[in-house]
Amino acid sequence: MKLITVALALTLALPTLSQAQKINKNDDATASDVKVETAAVLPIAFVNGSNGSRKTTKEFLTTILTKAKVDTPSEVKTLTAWEQVNKGEFAAKPELPTPSQMLRLGEKLGTNWVIAASVDFHSRSIWVGLGPKTKSTATINMRIVNVAKEEVALDVKGLKMDDTAKEDTLKAVGALFVSGLFTFVSGGPKTPHEERAAEMGLVKAMEPWLVQRLPKIPKIKKIDAKE
Repeated sequence: MKLITVALALTLALPTLSQAQKINKNDDATASDVKVETAAVLPIAFVNGSNGSRKTTKEFLTTILTKAKVDTPSEVKTLTAWEQVNKGEFAAKPELPTPSQMLRLGEKLGTNWVIAASVDFHSRSIWVGLGPKTKSTATINMRIVNVAKEEVALDVKGLKMDDTAKEDTLKAVGALFVSGLFTFVSGGPKTPHEERAAEMGLVKAMEPWLVQRLPKIPKIKKIDAKE
């Protein structure tokens, strides 16, 4: 009797097995191909700046494009395509690639857009109150090419942004994009100051292009930028 009870218990504990069933891909009547815009992003050319600032700036540009629902080919694919159409390795320099070079890249990759940018960091100490504080400036050049229209959609040169942008603008833009914002100039390592200057500068530089993709983004008119 005990043997029968144990055998029954083991049987009940076993998982129930069933035949593998083919998944019906069409069981959702609303299923459709997901279509998003794409942008080939060339490596940003950096002048000065800490390694942390450079890394954060690259990641932040990716964040902007993600929020704008723009997908990007991998850097390996982008650079390989560049070599094929422009006959040489891409060199990230403050002088941005020409619109023709960027157009050829976009046509090769089949993207909607091609984006190139450079960021030049400058940090210094300033005297505030009873002691020195760190202040950083990011000077940004950016170009965006519309591949289908064969035209330059955005061309920003020498936009300067420091990390002490006005508080009213920080609240509006920060809610959408920028992490780790400071309310006041603070001392300490230069990296967080450079990061914020670059983040604010990228948003300002890309504003004309972004507002077409993010209807809710506020117009950025009050940032203390020197163009």
